Amino acid sequence: MDWKGIKENVLLKRGSLNSKNIDAVMLKVMVGEKKFDAALSYASYLKLSSDDLSLGAINGLLNFYYEYSKENDLSKSEKEFILKTYDQLYNKYKVLDYTTCDKLLHALCAINEWKKCKRLLSDIHLSSIPTHSAYSTLIATLFKNNNKAEAMKFIQISLNDKRPLQDIAYDEWIRYIFRKYKDKNTMLKYLNEICLHISNNCEVVSLTTATRLKEAFEELKWIGRFTQIRKQSGHCECCNLKLDCIKLSEDEFATLQRVVKEKLILGKDLFLKTSPEELKRFTNFVEKTAPYDIVLDALNIAYTAGKGDVNERIKILNLVVNHFLDQNKKILFLGRRHMLNWKGGTLMHTVKKVYSFFTENISQDDPYFITAAILSGPETDIVSRDLLRGHRFLLQQENLQRLFQMWQWQHQWMVFVPRHKAIIQAPLTFTPCAQNHDNSWHLPYQAENILNTGQLNDGTPDCKNWLCLRAKK
Repeated sequence: MDWKGIKENVLLKRGSLNSKNIDAVMLKVMVGEKKFDAALSYASYLKLSSDDLSLGAINGLLNFYYEYSKENDLSKSEKEFILKTYDQLYNKYKVLDYTTCDKLLHALCAINEWKKCKRLLSDIHLSSIPTHSAYSTLIATLFKNNNKAEAMKFIQISLNDKRPLQDIAYDEWIRYIFRKYKDKNTMLKYLNEICLHISNNCEVVSLTTATRLKEAFEELKWIGRFTQIRKQSGHCECCNLKLDCIKLSEDEFATLQRVVKEKLILGKDLFLKTSPEELKRFTNFVEKTAPYDIVLDALNIAYTAGKGDVNERIKILNLVVNHFLDQNKKILFLGRRHMLNWKGGTLMHTVKKVYSFFTENISQDDPYFITAAILSGPETDIVSRDLLRGHRFLLQQENLQRLFQMWQWQHQWMVFVPRHKAIIQAPLTFTPCAQNHDNSWHLPYQAENILNTGQLNDGTPDCKNWLCLRAKK
C-alpha cells in the first residue's frame, strides 16, 4: 500500500486535514470502520517512516492497539511499542495530558500492565476526572489478572468519582468468579456480592450486563426472567413479590435535615436571590407552624394548567388543596407574592384554608418548599412536578445525593393535567433500586434503543425493565 502517496493526495484536498493531524484522523477512521488490516499496514508504515511521531499519531496508534486487542492477540513488537511509548513520553514530559493518559491507560490494560496505570490516573486527576471507560477497563484488567483486592479498591475510587461500572468490568468480574471457584454455593455468594454492589449504589445496569447476570445465575440453576414492576403496587409481574419501600433511618434523615439546611438555605446559592431578613422570617414561621403533612410548591402546581388562563391555575390549586384537606392533612402553601394578585385576590379563598408563606417575587422559592418539608420531619410530603435535580446536585457528596433521592421517591406527589383533567400522583410505594428477598433478586436495567414514544415523564424511574432472579424451590 502506497500510504505516502495516499497521504499526499488527501492533503491536496480542501478541508481541515493537515500534516499534523492526518495520521491520527486516518487511524481513527480505519478503527471506527474496523478496517484492522489497513490500520495494521498504516501503523507499520508510520513506525518505519519516522522515529519522532507526533503526539496525535502516537495516540492514534495506542487507540488502535487497544481496539484491535479486543478480538486479537497483539504481537511482541506491538506490546513493545506500548511499553516503549510509556517510557519515552515520561522521559520527555513530567506530566502527560488528559487524552494521552487515557489512550495510554487503555493500551497498557490491553497488555496487562495495570500497575503503570496508577501514574496515568494521577496525571488525569490533576486537570479532570478519568472516564467511565478508563476506570472500567482498568478494573476489568485487574479481575482478568485475578487481582480482586485491587479491583475492589478501584471500584470504590470510580464510584467516588461518579463513574459507575461499565459492561466490561461486570463481565470480567463474573468471569473471575466462575474461573476461581467451583463450589456452587461459593459462586452464588460472590454473584450476590455483585448484585449487592448494584443495590448499595442504586445503579441501573445495561441490558448487556443484566443478560450476563441472568445467564450466570441460570448456570447455577436459578430462574432468570425479564419482567416489569407494577408502579402502583410495587409487585413483580413475574413472581408477584412486592418490592420494599426502604425508609431512611433516623440518623440518615437527621443528616439530610442538617445538610439541606446548610446547603439550600444557608448556602451561597440562595442568597443570590433573597435576603437574610426573608430567610429569618421563613425559618421563624416554620419553627412556629411545623410539622406539616403536606408542603405545596404552589407556583409549580399552578403552572401545570399552563401560563395562560389564571382561572385554570386557581382551579388546579383549589383542587389540590381540597384533595389533601379531605384527608385531614395539615398543609403548608408556599408561593410568591404576585400570586395574591391573581384575579383580584380570589386565591385568598384557597389560602385561608391552610398555612401559607409567600416569598418575594425575586426570591428563589424551590429551596423554601424542600427545606420546609425536610425540617418539618420524616413524615412530611411535598407536591411539585420539579424533579429537583439541581438541588440534588448541590449536595455534591454521592451518599447525600442518594439519601435525598430516596427521600424524594418516598415523599413527592405530582400533579398532571392531560386533556384538562387533573391527576394527582402519589409517591412510589417501593424503592426502585435492586433488592434482595429470601433467595431472590430484582434489579432494574436500562433497555437499549429505547424509542421516544411520547409517554408522560412523571419523574419516577422506568418500571418496565427489571430482571427477576430466584432460586428454584
